[in-house]
Amino acid sequence: MDVYEAVDSRRAVRAFSDEPIPKEVLERVLAAATRAPSSGNLQPWHVYVVSGEPLAELKERATARALAGDPGDEREYPMYPAELTSPYLDRFAAAAAQRYKALGIRRDDPDRPMKIAAVNSDAFGAPVVLFCYLDRTMGPGQWGGTRGCTCRRSCCC
Repeated sequence: MDVYEAVDSRRAVRAFSDEPIPKEVLERVLAAATRAPSSGNLQPWHVYVVSGEPLAELKERATARALAGDPGDEREYPMYPAELTSPYLDRFAAAAAQRYKALGIRRDDPDRPMKIAAVNSDAFGAPVVLFCYLDRTMGPGQWGGTRGCTCRRSCCC
């Protein structure tokens, strides 16, 4: 597959089979991930794999918390700009409307935020979840792992 086929065939998945993932498959995916580029080759990520009973317990606790109306922990960094404007707001709203309709959650449902949080808390039924963390000292610039010169010299970092 070339890069154009890969980009053209990608899709966002919001419902997963509960079929277990073989350990060998997870190891292969994680081994490939270790070769991902990062700015300055820092590779500042830590990945935690959760499955089986620990994942079931985590999902149960997170879903109960969401359904109880708990807004969750305060974000350390904003996910979106405070003032999301067009065309981004329009795209976001259209995608949300499509997703909530597929989930059977009406826009005027007063429990909509809790229901949405509960679906997210269940990891869309995924049998394995990878939690990726960055050291806080790395800051937002490392989140995207963009390639680029950070040394401020005229070189080819």
